[in-house]
Amino acid sequence: MSGSSDDIPEGFIPRLKGLDDVVRDLTMKAASSDDSDPLKDRRSRDEDPATLALEEYLASRLQQIGEVPNELKEVKGLKTGNGWDANHVVEQVFKIEPISIKRAMEMAAAANRSITERLRRRRKDFELVGTPVVEFVAVWKVKGFHECYYIRNGSYKVNVKNDVVAVEAEGRSRDLILERRHSRLIPAAIMDRLLRLSSFLSSDSKYFVLTDALELAVKDSESELVVSGTGRPLSMDDEAELTSWKSKRIFDEADLKVRGAKTQTREPALSKEMLLEQFRERVIRMPENFKEILSNRLQITELKRIYVPLIKVPLQKGLVPREVIINGTTGEIARPNVLALFE
Repeated sequence: MSGSSDDIPEGFIPRLKGLDDVVRDLTMKAASSDDSDPLKDRRSRDEDPATLALEEYLASRLQQIGEVPNELKEVKGLKTGNGWDANHVVEQVFKIEPISIKRAMEMAAAANRSITERLRRRRKDFELVGTPVVEFVAVWKVKGFHECYYIRNGSYKVNVKNDVVAVEAEGRSRDLILERRHSRLIPAAIMDRLLRLSSFLSSDSKYFVLTDALELAVKDSESELVVSGTGRPLSMDDEAELTSWKSKRIFDEADLKVRGAKTQTREPALSKEMLLEQFRERVIRMPENFKEILSNRLQITELKRIYVPLIKVPLQKGLVPREVIINGTTGEIARPNVLALFE
């Protein structure tokens, strides 16, 4: 048995007789004493066989095409897994260990010196005018998968041997269809003429179509979503820059204290419920056509809230105050596009 046949094959020509028809006609022929041909008489009474075979094949395809499209259906069937209810998903909270405050102040002062000042190693041009602040901003990271089992209609093309003249399958007589394959190197018009003259040039095969099959199928997908606490998606480069430094799991706010600096925590504006709703829209891929949904499993395999440090260093040169923001993960001046993720 071969796979699903979605296209009408090239060289589609009249179907052959089913098993019941062949037995009946052979019986009539044996009982008859005249030279009449029952098969020929039967064909003359029927509609064009090619049309009948084509209509039968198209009817099975239209039955599948006529199924309600995915976008018009809700997620139905048994729902399993922890991803449907945010209360069933346990989040783990981590922090990225920031660089030392001393190093952050040195980086902030160095970034504000001109090239000449750096060459002269003038270090006292900028004065620290306050206590540095480490602000921990949140990043959400969620991973999971969706798995859907469903039933759909299916049609199968079953090839038979060349000497077969009729087939009965699953208690039903099946109509045989003769498939004629033409050579791609020889034009069809020329090949038809050659076939009339020499039958050995043909490469015909016989098959029948099962159109009443029910298939149990599965459609699955997995995904990962990383967003800032404000809901802005992070690229792989942004994620690596912000979270690649050593992380430490935390359990309360006391774990966010940093020696030599004040600490602030910016809680995510995007709640866990909103995050999982975004993830569901991203990972769930329902089948395009189906008769019945049996089950949907949505499993969250990882949910992390990661606090990333931004170090704010207040400096003053002369009478001009300035606040320099250091990326506490890399120890470099925070780039504008990184800061924009948390606005």
